Amino acid sequence: MTEAMRRSVLLATDLSPRSDRALDRSLLLAREWRVPLVALTVVPPSAGLVLHPVLALSSDAVAQRAARRQAERRLRADLADATVPPIVHVEQGELTSTVLAVAQAERCGLIVTGVARHEALARVLLGSTVEALARRAPVPLLVVRERARAAYSQVLVTSDFSEHARHALQTAVALFPQASFTLFHAFGNPYPLLSGMDVEQARQAGRAVAEEQARLFLDATPLPPEVRARTTLRLAYGDPGLLLREHGAEHLGELVVLGTQRRSGLTGLLLGSVAERVLELAESDVLVVPPRPAGG
Repeated sequence: MTEAMRRSVLLATDLSPRSDRALDRSLLLAREWRVPLVALTVVPPSAGLVLHPVLALSSDAVAQRAARRQAERRLRADLADATVPPIVHVEQGELTSTVLAVAQAERCGLIVTGVARHEALARVLLGSTVEALARRAPVPLLVVRERARAAYSQVLVTSDFSEHARHALQTAVALFPQASFTLFHAFGNPYPLLSGMDVEQARQAGRAVAEEQARLFLDATPLPPEVRARTTLRLAYGDPGLLLREHGAEHLGELVVLGTQRRSGLTGLLLGSVAERVLELAESDVLVVPPRPAGG
């Protein structure tokens, strides 16, 4: 699996400062894995007039060519420190479809992108491009927030103990085999609480159920013995989005891994709006893993 997944790394950047961390992480991964780096920026149809107002009296074609040249110069300048010259794409078109088309054409095994921190724009990005890529990309999507100071040495894999979660764990191990892994599960009460019931007793019952499920899940998941020895379990009661945010604030540099289902977004307890909140609230970098290919 590792050789098949560690193909080219695709950096999708809008050339803004918030993309610098994604660029640095892409360079580090490409160097660590010894694979080509493909760098892509997509020029919107109106970019020619925005970047070159003086060209407003010129034809759209002239404005677009000027915008593309400027975007390519900026992208190559940002990549000047790359040890191996990257493959540069400056394209026009709908953003998500263009990213996916380039990823397929270049046989990329990972898409890397950035997201704004502590800005209203983060919600806009997560509601459109990042979320769309997370739902449609056939390869893992890495959403970068933190500075790329070193290779990922700590990886937290969210799990609802499903086959999707198993695939996410195995993918993370294939990509980062030297890391230490934490299997994370947010649990609730195993039965409805009625008036007069002991809340703490219900919570302990929920933990006991989760511990047994986790044991069965790990026993049934093929992992190299040395990786299994570096895998620990973290069970927590409550909302997974808030729990992961708190955890990330205390464990800087840790990578969070989410698995996806084929139809309904992110797996298990991380469905729908909760998954979006994990991506929006997380302090850490987040790797979104698509479902196992049919027949894979």
